[in-house]
Amino acid sequence: MKNIVILGSTGTIGQNTLEVVRKGTERFRIIGLACRGNKGLLGQQITEFSPVCVYTEEKDDLFEQRFPGVRFLHGSEGLEEMGVVDGADIVICAIPGISTLGAVCSAIRKKRIIGLATKEILVVGGHIITRLTGRYGSCILPVDSEHNALFQALEGIKREDIRKIYLTASGGPFGGKPAGRNVTVKDVLSHPVWKMGRKITVDSATMMNKAFEIIEAHYLFGLPADRIEVLIHPEALIHGMVEMNDGTVKGIFSAPDMKFPINFVLDYPCREKTAWHSIDFGKMQKLTLSPVDRNSAWFSLAVTAIERKGSFPVVMNAANEEAVNLFLREKIKFGSILDIVQKVVCMHTPRKEVSLEEIFEIDAWAKEKVREITEKKR
Repeated sequence: MKNIVILGSTGTIGQNTLEVVRKGTERFRIIGLACRGNKGLLGQQITEFSPVCVYTEEKDDLFEQRFPGVRFLHGSEGLEEMGVVDGADIVICAIPGISTLGAVCSAIRKKRIIGLATKEILVVGGHIITRLTGRYGSCILPVDSEHNALFQALEGIKREDIRKIYLTASGGPFGGKPAGRNVTVKDVLSHPVWKMGRKITVDSATMMNKAFEIIEAHYLFGLPADRIEVLIHPEALIHGMVEMNDGTVKGIFSAPDMKFPINFVLDYPCREKTAWHSIDFGKMQKLTLSPVDRNSAWFSLAVTAIERKGSFPVVMNAANEEAVNLFLREKIKFGSILDIVQKVVCMHTPRKEVSLEEIFEIDAWAKEKVREITEKKR
């Protein structure tokens, strides 16, 4: 029986994780749930799974009185405590943004297995996370479908035998092609393949999601940017490929359903039978793969972040997060998102080394600069 803590239980990844747990009640037990504010759904989850610890961003006495015997935690310290709940085997990190960075670091020090779904953790803190995992011998298992596929494909392969790795992208609502500057929020959120949160769906449309994944892949697999490729693959059946020095290519296929990588993480290193649907190769008519433009703004930002490290990816991530937030609130046009990110990174004087505390300071600075830029345009 594996004890599981989910940071972000009411989001897409969290709900899919609980669905996997429902199908494997003899193997899994939920001991911790955390969410920012969706207490309606959280209450249902507490009733069903009976966790010992629950995190909400703010204290709510009336809500907590409904669940006697449950220990409730709040604030940044409470979130860190969720990462080290007694008896936890796996901590699923699925709260968007950098708020769980401290919790992940604490869990690593306790040698918990981290099921990492939050891209921002490695994007802004990859240097800190890799240093800690090396020191404490902790294991990070990627939940993102692409990195999870690469993790599987790379098992048993020596790093010196790898020629390239390939991240695939379904292309979002615009097929990976530039969209008009004036597309609506509704247009952008109409992802044809994946069911995701609003922020990550916008990132999929701008391809910044893939920029973050390139940075993640660099830290997870120890490869430079010139050995990481991105292919547009609208069928979303191939999730990652590894090309070896002898020209052999190994790929991981599955239906576009996040329960596959989540199931892999929860059962690792075993593989149990699952109830999820399988691919019918006899009905597959085509598999489309096309390269992206490595000179695109989003790709260039990813490469620069890998080369410079330090504060650069922190600024890039924060500027993008705030610009996406403003777009979702219809304060800026879709086509302005990447323009704003580029302006803010140019305003910043990069630092080679940043501490955990400095990451949050730089994050706040970059978001404030985005707001200043957009206010001037009005």
